[in-house]
Amino acid sequence: MRNFIICFIILGAVSVTTFSQEDRFTIKSGAGYYMDVFTADDGPIIWLEAGFKFDTGFNVNCRISMASIDWTINEGTFKDYKTIQLRQMADLTVSRSIKIKGRHFLEPGIGFKLKKEYLLKPSISNIYSGGNYYQETSYSRIFYEIGLTICLDYYYQFQNNFYLGMRADQNIIWALGFEGLTISPLFGFRF
Repeated sequence: MRNFIICFIILGAVSVTTFSQEDRFTIKSGAGYYMDVFTADDGPIIWLEAGFKFDTGFNVNCRISMASIDWTINEGTFKDYKTIQLRQMADLTVSRSIKIKGRHFLEPGIGFKLKKEYLLKPSISNIYSGGNYYQETSYSRIFYEIGLTICLDYYYQFQNNFYLGMRADQNIIWALGFEGLTISPLFGFRF
């Protein structure tokens, strides 16, 4: 019986905070410019983010994004050929809205990043074995990296809880440092 009462109290507290009249959930999205700051190669990025606002005013956000970087191979058999890199990223961030004036807001955030990268770079190797030469070819390499993300959103929130603004986002990859930079328009809705 005691466990039932404790579960009932916890469930009641969670439902009151979750279904209160205050707008706690957010959905944000955008498509914009992504640049690898090491190589200065760039391309488009698209992202989608969902968040929940706690009573403390802090938001916990989950974001998924995909960027495509076009670049030119600078060595080997395929020198001067164009290829791409695909980056799939997942972020878990904490942010807080700061009211500037009226309906204008800044929202700085920081969090963790997991990145899966597809490096599409063809290569040919000549291998000598048993008196014969063989050619070995490879095209893609997939690897994972972890790091941090720092973001800053500016937006204007309309009466109907739709908001429109800009996002600047920087990736800090473990053991590499600053890597990816995103600049994107921001579209969102708070409910």
